[in-house]
This record gives sequence, C-alpha cells and structure tokens, in this order.
Amino acid sequence: MAQEQAIPISSPAPAMEIPKRPAWWKGALKFCRKKPLGAVGLGLAGLLLLLTLGTPTGEVGSPSLPDRPLGFELGESWFQRYGSEEVFYNQENRVRAYEDPSGNHWFGTDNAGRDIWARLVNGARRSMFVALWALAIATFVGTTIGVVSGYFGKWLDTSVQRVMDALQSFPPLILLILIVSVNPLTDGPNLLVIAFALGLVGIPSVQRIVRGVVLSTREQQYVEAARVIGASDLRTMRYYILPNIMASIIVVFSTGLGVAILAESALGFIAPDKLPTGTSWGVMLGDEQNAIGTAPHAVFFPAAAIAFSVLGFNLAGDALRDVLDPRLRL
Repeated sequence: MAQEQAIPISSPAPAMEIPKRPAWWKGALKFCRKKPLGAVGLGLAGLLLLLTLGTPTGEVGSPSLPDRPLGFELGESWFQRYGSEEVFYNQENRVRAYEDPSGNHWFGTDNAGRDIWARLVNGARRSMFVALWALAIATFVGTTIGVVSGYFGKWLDTSVQRVMDALQSFPPLILLILIVSVNPLTDGPNLLVIAFALGLVGIPSVQRIVRGVVLSTREQQYVEAARVIGASDLRTMRYYILPNIMASIIVVFSTGLGVAILAESALGFIAPDKLPTGTSWGVMLGDEQNAIGTAPHAVFFPAAAIAFSVLGFNLAGDALRDVLDPRLRL
C-alpha cells in the first residue's frame, strides 16, 4: 500500500484591516497647517458666534430678532459683563463719558457712559442673526433660481437674467433703504423685515454665481449619463447637479455673511432711524464719529468689530472652498 503523503494546508490569508479614521484634532491641525489664513478666519467667525450665545430663558414664540432667532428666547450673552444700556457714574455723580480702556471697562466707555465691550457683545448677536436670516433667504431663493435658469437655458434663462439685471441695476444700499422705508408689514422698524430686505437684495448676486457653475456642470458626462438613463429634469438637478455645486454655495453663504453684516452696519450708520432700538455696530460708529480725535477708542472698537467679522467670513469661505471642492485638491 502506497504511503500516503500529507497535503500541506496553507495558512489563512490575513484579515484586511480597515484603516482608522484620524482623530478630529489631527484633521484640525492639518487644516491649520495647510490653510493658516482659513484657520484664522474660522477662528474669528467662531468667536463672533460664541459672543452671541446665552442661556435660554424658556420662553418660546414666533421668531424675533435678535433675542429669539429660532423661536426660543436667549438671555444675555455669557460674555456681556454689564447691560448694554447701563450708564456708569463717577464719585461726583457725573457720567463717566469717554473713559479710556481699563480693568473695569475693557474697551472704555462711550459718550453716554456705557460700557463699549458690553455694547459690542450685544450688537454681535444682532449683526450675526440678521446676517444668518438674510443669507438663508438669499441662498435658498438665489440657488433655486440659478439652478433652474442655468439648467434649462434658452428663453427661460434669458428672461430670468433680464429680471435679475433689472434688480441688480439699483444701488444695493439705496434699494435696502427703500424696502425698509415702505415696509407695509409692521408699524415700525423691524429686524426681520431688515433681514428679509437684505436677503432680497442679495438674491441676484447669489443666483448669478450659482448659474455660472451650473452652466459648466450641466455639460459634464455624469449629467449626460443621467439624461440617457431617463432621469427627469428635477431628479437630474437634485441628485446630479446640486451636490456638485455645494462647494460654491457654501463659499457664497460664508462670504455673504460678512457682506450682510457690513450692509446692516452701513444702514445703521447712514439711516439709524430705519433700525429698531437696540445696539448696532453701525449706530455706534455714527454716534461716535465726531469723537475720533478726542476719544478714538470709541470709534476704533466698533470699526474693528465690523472689519474683523467681514475678514473672518471671507477667509473662512475661501478655505472651505479649497477643502470641499475636489478639483482644487489635485
């Protein structure tokens, strides 16, 4: 009987290991290393958002700016040391107007003896939430118009663009003041109306940028393939075009926040009577413009708040575009 030979058994193949996703802090460090200006912009934008936060009071109602942006009431900001309208007096019972920055008043006081830091923090909530509401309106409506107009083209595109050209022919600030002045919805100035007006003014710019991206995207092969397999126009726009232009939409939204903050401040500086009572960076600049020689800190800090807010959102938008757009990673 032939001797049986042992059949060697091969060792099992090693199990494939799924690479672990890097920790979030490693991704953040990589982003800061590759996009330092973008990190600065996100830091400035995050700081502005942080200044708006406060403890909810539990009251719920219809949205109202600036203290009830989403329907629930926010208390005073956690970083607001004093009331925005609190007036300070010295030992002689005189108003402590235009005091220099100190330990008690970090940014000094204004012409009425009010703490400038407290007013800047209070105005940050107003500027931020007005800008968010305005950009939400402008981005939603402008993106819808831009996608539909750019996708279908022909006579529809021509008609829509001529209407947008007519709206864009008006100076934005003049159109904003006009809309706020003829407001038929409320008895007096209202921040929701101002946010709506800012959004309406921003629609032509948003849709023009979105349309330009859609005109190039609709010619891509994956869009042609979607048409060949019988996808409807609505499905093609929703699943094949819109996801591929999200990077541009995010950039438009983030940079537009800075523009909206600047526009709200300009409105407060030029026409403060069109704004409801409360703290506004633009109104602060307008009230203190004559004191730039005697008390420059009263003008410098509101101007710096506006400048750094606009700069932060612009830098953040550019960095997010580079990160989110796969074509820029090559």
